[in-house]
Amino acid sequence: MSESRKPPEINAGLVDAAIRRHVDHRANLLIPEASIRYGLGGKIGEYRADFVMVTRAGYATELEVKVSLGDWRKDLSKPKWVGMPAWITRFVYVVPEQLGIPQFVPEHAGIWHVRPRPPQYAAWEGPCRPDGFEVVLVRAPHVLGREKVPAAVIGTWHKNLYYRFWDQRMALEQRIPRHIRETVA
Repeated sequence: MSESRKPPEINAGLVDAAIRRHVDHRANLLIPEASIRYGLGGKIGEYRADFVMVTRAGYATELEVKVSLGDWRKDLSKPKWVGMPAWITRFVYVVPEQLGIPQFVPEHAGIWHVRPRPPQYAAWEGPCRPDGFEVVLVRAPHVLGREKVPAAVIGTWHKNLYYRFWDQRMALEQRIPRHIRETVA
């Protein structure tokens, strides 16, 4: 029996999961929700990215997740395009395949599409790809600069991840009933 299936709706969570599986963690540092305060022309700015991928050599690529054309258009008006730190050497939009590559996307920005895996691979859904989505390089980003990420910035990101981990862990433990949480095995 043949049934017509429409493509699945891809949301930000599925795009995030596809990025986490796509990036080789042995060769790159992947920082989710990366933010850092920095000086810009005598003012303190804050840089925030959905993900920053730092290579073993110390170069950073910002990965920006967009799931709608409206959200994508709005992104171009953000101040990051004026005050992006010099150590962001590449910039990539990671979007559902259905969005294509609109005319308004800057030429220097790379594009990764997230799409359902081809049918011939759908039968194998092992632990690596539980949702059946993959990332495909559509357009490579231009090199914006050659400055490496300062060690202090990476240290700040590590510290932020450490605190975020413990905040989330304590919040989860609070959801476990006390009589179970404090039982000694």
